[in-house]
Amino acid sequence: MVHEQVKIISDFLAFIANKMMLCDVWREVSDAEFDNAREGMEKLVMNRLYTQTFSPAIAPPKPIPGAKPKRRGGDAPLGPGRRGQHQEDVERDDILAQKINIYGWVREQHLDIPQVGESGKRFLKLAQQELLKIKSYRAPRDKIICVLNCCKVIFGLLKHNKSDSSADSFMPMLIYVVLQSNPDHLVSNVQYILRFRNQEKLGGEAGYYLSSLMGAVQFIENMDRTTLTITDAEFEANVEAAVSAIAEKHQAANSPRIPDRNQQVFNEKSPLSPTEPAPRRSRDDQTRKSYEGTNSNDTMAMGGLLKTIQNPLSTIGRIFSDDGGQSSAPSPPVPPTTPRPPHPGSTAQRPSSRHALSAEEAAARQASAEAAEAQRLHRAEHANVVETLSGMFPDLDKEIISDVVHQKQGRVGLAVDACLALST
Repeated sequence: MVHEQVKIISDFLAFIANKMMLCDVWREVSDAEFDNAREGMEKLVMNRLYTQTFSPAIAPPKPIPGAKPKRRGGDAPLGPGRRGQHQEDVERDDILAQKINIYGWVREQHLDIPQVGESGKRFLKLAQQELLKIKSYRAPRDKIICVLNCCKVIFGLLKHNKSDSSADSFMPMLIYVVLQSNPDHLVSNVQYILRFRNQEKLGGEAGYYLSSLMGAVQFIENMDRTTLTITDAEFEANVEAAVSAIAEKHQAANSPRIPDRNQQVFNEKSPLSPTEPAPRRSRDDQTRKSYEGTNSNDTMAMGGLLKTIQNPLSTIGRIFSDDGGQSSAPSPPVPPTTPRPPHPGSTAQRPSSRHALSAEEAAARQASAEAAEAQRLHRAEHANVVETLSGMFPDLDKEIISDVVHQKQGRVGLAVDACLALST
C-alpha cells in the first residue's frame, strides 16, 4: 500500500508541475520562483493527505460490522486502516521510545563525548529544541529543515570547540541529542520524509543528515552494555532504576481514580464531561467511517487517496470560476421600523449596503488581529533565538546577533554558521 501511495503522489505532483509550466502565471518566472511554486504545491498536497500518509495519523483497522470470519473461530475481517509498512513504522516508534526511556540516563562520557562546558550545553539544548519541532509540521520539506537545523547546530558546536568535524565526532553527539530530546514518532517522521519528499531534494547535505539520523536511530534500537563506555555495575544499576521508574509510572497511570462527588453529578447531568472534549470530526474521519461498512480494504483506501487529491483542485477551480458569486450565508434580519420621510439632504441607506459594510469591517478587523498576532509571535521567536545564541556566543554583541538572525530570516542553522564565522 505504501509504495502505491508514493507512486500516486509523485505522479500527481509531476503531472501538476507539467501543467504549471504551461500556465501563463508561471510561464515567464525564473527557475527559482518556479521551484518555490513546486515546493508550495508539494506542501499543499501533503498537508491535505497527512492523515492518510503519516503512519501514526492513520487509524488502526477496525472489524467490519456484520462481517463473518472466513473460517470458523477466526477473526472478523478488518476494514481499511493502518497496516503493512505503516504499522511497522508505528511499532518501531514504540520500540525506540521504550529504548530511550530505558537509556535516558546516558550522559556524554558514556558515548565518549569530551566535556563541552556550559557553552556547549547551550548548543546541545538548541539542537534538541530544533529536533523536537519536527512534530509541529506536516510538509516533508518543513520536517527535514528541522533535521538540518539540528545537525547544523551540532556541527556548529564542533567548530566552536575546534574539534574534529568528522562522523566520528558528529554521530555520538547526534545520538546524545536524540536520547535527551526523545521526539515523538521519530522513525515515522524519517520514513515520511524519505517517501514523500521530492527525491531531487534528498541529495547532498539533506541526504547526509537524514541518513545520519537514521544511523542514530538504529544505534539506539540496538543499544546495550557493549555499545557504551560504562562498568557493568553502573549499567545494571541505571537500567534497574529506569525500569522501576517506568513500572511505577505505568502503575500510576492505570490505577483507578475515585471520582469527586460533585464532578460525578455534573457528568451525569451533562452530555459531555469537561475532561473529555468532543472530538472534532474532520472530513477524513467521516470518509474513514463510511468505509467501515464495506468489504474492501486496500483498494478502496487507494481510491480514497485519489479522491482526496482531486478535492483541492476542484475547489480551487470553483474559486476561480465563481468571480461574481455572492456569499450563501443569510444576512441577519432587520427589525421592522416605522417609515419616516427622509430629512432634507440625506440619502436613505440600503440594508444590504449596511450589512456588506459591517461584514467588510469585521473581516478587516479579523485580518488586522491575525497580522498583529503573527507579528507578536515572530518577535517572540526572534527574541528567543537571539537570547539562545547570545548564551552560545558570549563574545558577540547581542545587537549583532539580532541583525544576523534578522538577515537569515530566523533560520537557526544559518544563523549559527554566521555567528561562528564572526567569532573566529
